[in-house]
Amino acid sequence: MSKSSPDNNQNPKDLALDALKSVVSEAFVGKFTAVFPKLFKCQWKTYEGQKKFFANFSDTGCNMAGRKFCVGGNWKMNGDQKSIAEIAKTLSDATLDPNTEVVIGAPAIYLMYARNLLPCSIGVAGQNAYKVAKGAFTGEISPAMLKDIGADWVILGHSERRAIFKESDELIAEKAEHALAEGLKVIACIGETLEEREAGNTNDVVARQMCAYAKKIRDWTNVVVAYEPVWAIGTGKTATPDQAQEVHAYLRKWLVENVSQAVSDSLRIQYGGSVTAANAKELAKKPDIDGFLVGGASLKPEFVDIINARQ
Repeated sequence: MSKSSPDNNQNPKDLALDALKSVVSEAFVGKFTAVFPKLFKCQWKTYEGQKKFFANFSDTGCNMAGRKFCVGGNWKMNGDQKSIAEIAKTLSDATLDPNTEVVIGAPAIYLMYARNLLPCSIGVAGQNAYKVAKGAFTGEISPAMLKDIGADWVILGHSERRAIFKESDELIAEKAEHALAEGLKVIACIGETLEEREAGNTNDVVARQMCAYAKKIRDWTNVVVAYEPVWAIGTGKTATPDQAQEVHAYLRKWLVENVSQAVSDSLRIQYGGSVTAANAKELAKKPDIDGFLVGGASLKPEFVDIINARQ
């Protein structure tokens, strides 16, 4: 009998174990340790199965209009392997509100690393993506690439992309349209500057930004709008709960008049702008605030308290 031939007297359990070892060796040792040489103990082996498992749960953490609370952490251009591992451990060890959807926007170079370490109940988002699938666009990332490495969300239209990189309302809307077509969920950002607020133009600004999205988005099911007053991002200032609620209520009215009553009722609108554990609970009480897009605080242990703001 050749060395490769099976032993006819071998126990069926041993045969099954040998087959399992072969599959694990080829599928995980060969493919995944090349990507994660120090992280063989990874969650990718169960990621798809766990995603399906969590998808089977009903959205019990919804408000009266059926909108599930959603908290996003935008790490921006921050973090390294050590700090990301610490954040992931904090989130993995914490008891998070099961009625709150959580999404982490990691830097592009660390997306796969973060996906590997974070609990599978937490979504992962790119912080940007371009409006086409591929091509000669040096430095850009496509939605298809984000999906390929395990991301299921993308943040688009953030004020820093608008102000620093001069992205127009129209370009951002085109990006959102393509990302949705490719199967990603979109956190679509809007918000006014301090000058625009002081001039009394807040509603006009957010209406203009929403109008650009509405021209390109036909199905809002996989969209979350993040209202972020630019003057409150990273400044330590924050809109009062009443100020935030006022703009969110205006956005719902705008949606009724320009999209539909159904979308106005169902679309989740996050607040962003120096959200911390200290102010999250008061903001979360407002009827039209359906979550947060959190910057600096999402890099700290207090992010757990923000996620649990509705508890």
